[in-house]
Amino acid sequence: MIKKPTQTGHFLFFQRVCCVILFLLFSSINDFAQQYTFIEYSLKEGLPQSQVRCMMQDSRGFFWIGTLGGLSRFDGRTFKNYDRQEGLLNNQANCVIELQDGTIAVGSNGSFSLINGMGVRSIPLGIEHEESTINALFEDDELIWIGTENGMLLYSLKEEKMIADESFGTLLNVHIKSFLKRRNGEVCILTKEECFTKSSGGLKAFYKPDSTEIGLFDIAESEDATIWIASKGMGLVHLTAEGALITSYADLSGFPTNTITGLIIDKNDHIWMTSRFGFFEFDGNHFEAFTERSGLKTPDVRDILEDREGNIWLGTYGNGILKFTGKAFSSYTVKDGLSSDAVMSIAQDKNNDFWFSTFDKGICRMSGDSVQQFRLDEWTNNNRIWSSLTDHTGALWFGSSDGLFKYEYGKFSLYTESDSLSNTMVLALYEDKQQRIWIGTNKGLTVYENNRFRKISQVDAPQRKVRCIKQDKGGHLWFAAIDGVFRFDGEKFASFSQKDGLAENSSNCLEMDEFNRIWVGSQNGISILESSQFVASQIDENSGSNVINFLKYVDGKMWIGTNNGLYSVNVTKELNERALIFRHYGLEDGLRSLETNLNAVFLDHQNRMWFGTTDGATNLNTTVLQNQKGLFAPQLNLTNIQINLLDLDWGATFKNRTVLNGLPINPEFNYKQNHITFYFSGISSTYPEGVTYQYMLEGLDEDWKALTTADFATYSNLPYSSFVFKVRSAGSEGVWSEPVSYTFSIKPPFWLRWWFVLIEIAIIATIIGYIIYNKRKAAKAKRDKEWFEIRSKMLTLEQQSLNSSMNRHFIFNALNSIQYYINRQDRLAANRYLSDFARLIRKNLDSSQDNLTTLRDEIERLELYLKLEHMRFKDKFEYKINIDPSLNLDQTKVPAMLVQPFLENSIWHGLLPKDSPGFVIVDIRKHGETLELTITDNGIGIENSLKNKTTTDTHISKGMEITQNRIELIKKMSGQVIELHGPTQMQENGVLSEGTRVVIKLPLNFHELFKE
Repeated sequence: MIKKPTQTGHFLFFQRVCCVILFLLFSSINDFAQQYTFIEYSLKEGLPQSQVRCMMQDSRGFFWIGTLGGLSRFDGRTFKNYDRQEGLLNNQANCVIELQDGTIAVGSNGSFSLINGMGVRSIPLGIEHEESTINALFEDDELIWIGTENGMLLYSLKEEKMIADESFGTLLNVHIKSFLKRRNGEVCILTKEECFTKSSGGLKAFYKPDSTEIGLFDIAESEDATIWIASKGMGLVHLTAEGALITSYADLSGFPTNTITGLIIDKNDHIWMTSRFGFFEFDGNHFEAFTERSGLKTPDVRDILEDREGNIWLGTYGNGILKFTGKAFSSYTVKDGLSSDAVMSIAQDKNNDFWFSTFDKGICRMSGDSVQQFRLDEWTNNNRIWSSLTDHTGALWFGSSDGLFKYEYGKFSLYTESDSLSNTMVLALYEDKQQRIWIGTNKGLTVYENNRFRKISQVDAPQRKVRCIKQDKGGHLWFAAIDGVFRFDGEKFASFSQKDGLAENSSNCLEMDEFNRIWVGSQNGISILESSQFVASQIDENSGSNVINFLKYVDGKMWIGTNNGLYSVNVTKELNERALIFRHYGLEDGLRSLETNLNAVFLDHQNRMWFGTTDGATNLNTTVLQNQKGLFAPQLNLTNIQINLLDLDWGATFKNRTVLNGLPINPEFNYKQNHITFYFSGISSTYPEGVTYQYMLEGLDEDWKALTTADFATYSNLPYSSFVFKVRSAGSEGVWSEPVSYTFSIKPPFWLRWWFVLIEIAIIATIIGYIIYNKRKAAKAKRDKEWFEIRSKMLTLEQQSLNSSMNRHFIFNALNSIQYYINRQDRLAANRYLSDFARLIRKNLDSSQDNLTTLRDEIERLELYLKLEHMRFKDKFEYKINIDPSLNLDQTKVPAMLVQPFLENSIWHGLLPKDSPGFVIVDIRKHGETLELTITDNGIGIENSLKNKTTTDTHISKGMEITQNRIELIKKMSGQVIELHGPTQMQENGVLSEGTRVVIKLPLNFHELFKE
């Protein structure tokens, strides 16, 4: 019923009209104090603080949670936190929105912050509002509307500063609570006292409660454009599209407060509300309250959010954020009056009361919202109940560890082995079409018919641990036992084991589908009988998923209870075990426990499936489950890139970056930045742990990589090229997201770029050309050298020939001289002449074999030659050889017989034609690194010699020419400078005089250079 607020006028009329209707609406609320599952994310999961003020899901799928300790971004698994250290001016995050470019705006106390991939930028409100609490934010045409407890403020995104706008009038000094963008384009501005609308026509009043004691907190618009307001004093307020009051809901049965602090409208147009006493759902006809009795750890809910997948999220004051897993699964535990959470069997009597058999605390009956417990201490000390059954008469049967109990007419009766039970441990109960009750025990079978028990003593019947009994459409009975599966046709039993295709002999449960196929569950998966052969199949890779505790066929699905939650599989007429696709249901779907109990499954009169777990009895509403959630692909985001396992300051290197994640656009990395790690996040709020990824690198990979749960991909030693990284993700339902791509390139080092390659080619070509040129030059030099050597040999031979000619002439004259001395009987002179003549001949013959000779040998040759010529022409000239004492005569080498032709020329053409005696002087001097040889005579001179010369006198001139050619040849062969000056006629005061001079300059180390 509605408690009437202190109001007047039409509001009271609406209250009276609605009283009777609402009484009828709420008379059916919460027959049971059923508990739902809420998944908590708080401090231990990474939330910085447990007192949540606001929540929002952005366009990329990330959740943003504002707390008293900062703002958090949540992807369903991990939190990334922002506080003062990241740039916030205040850690209290009161409200959060997403701007059009993806930037997140968060309102705090005295400031607000803008967060995106570029970083965090915080803006203070100014001195006048440094203590003002921001309650709401709204973006409108590059303006951010800032609603505070002290009025309305505006911030220009374009000008990046706070601005004033007088068009908001009275809103500049009121307590603003919320903004709402309506379908007609107007913006509702909700203050604590009333509601306004703002449009191009200006600001106008929309709704104001009749009482000043009414406080307004939040606002939302439904699909029919009507307005809903959360209030203090009036509860949930419903307005027309024009702002007229339709009705309000407060202080109703199951609605324990008239203060609603927040609300949203979901995709189904249901209204969800928050309060300090829990949260509520209104579907337009019925309210449902969710409080601590429903499983909430704290009733103080500060914000509520519906995500893109239809999940409801709660921001609490002290327990972080909670994900409401929905109403498909609800549970009943000791908190609801059960004697134990370990429920082993469930039955429903003719009065629609539910009977829960427990592992250790007897039996409970739930009737309406009351629970009655039955302990069996009167008959046994063992309160362990394994199975239960309601027979055709309405009597209840319970199989325990100490016998079979029957409950009828309000009394229990116990049957044991003395009543012909096979064994007192009763594991399975089943009533067949002939209304016989089959009892599976620890040691075989018993049947109850015609009010008496009969043991099945046939040797082909199951003898141990009969756990489950069913009857097929043909009337055959099937038994799951520890020794295999048995079929009874009314006369005999047939057994099936692993040799017949069973996953294993020990069978836990069995069930028939509508096509009369037999499904068998074991601790090693399921087996399906088609024709006469079983086909085994595994449920999942998790070992607990293949421990099958129960099977139940409902509306075209086989439901499978395991040690790892609940599974379902669609059953079709043509069933291929390879095509079986198992759908898993776990904690994220609302199960309180993943471990189900053996054969603890039951289908009630409303076609709802019940099953026992280690944490209470669970009710599955398959209709709600089918409509609760659709199939969604994860929202995939590229979150970060590391280079060489390091985070880089992208802003310091790249100008063009995306606002959403701050990553550079089409970057070019240098050749050292070729070890790249990509981080990505596929956001599935329903099944965050079920997200898998595939990725590839176009330009390197030919196809997608194998599925992985890792949210990063690393490529090392990438070649120099352009690449496109692609990643896609799939949820647990197998729906793939669209691939996310990222284009980048690895630049080669400068020495591998095209312009440098051209330079390299040019340099290499130049080097090759230079090498070829040098090789050709060397080859030419070698050929020239060979030619020079050949010519040198020829010249040598020619010189030797000339020497021979000279020697013949000289020998002829010398022999005449010797004859002259003999005829004069001057034996001493003849012997001396003959001896020196022999020595000279020997030295000349030796010098003809070598190009170089020591300076000492050369001087001795010259002295012998001059001595012999002087003996012949005693009265014609004198001679002298001057030697530099600093010279090493034995180590200094000179070309052999280089000077002798010039001495011969001086004697024969200069001195002999002279009327008076003359002289010839040889000076050998050292000047630095140069050896200088000078031949000086005072003969008749060059001009007089040329006048006296006859055409037949060519002996000496040929010797000079050969010597000059020899000098040129030696210069080319040695590569050194050899200077020959002369013969030149002597001058005195610029006037030609008698005599000639020849100067020869050689390197002092000529012998070493010549060897090279």
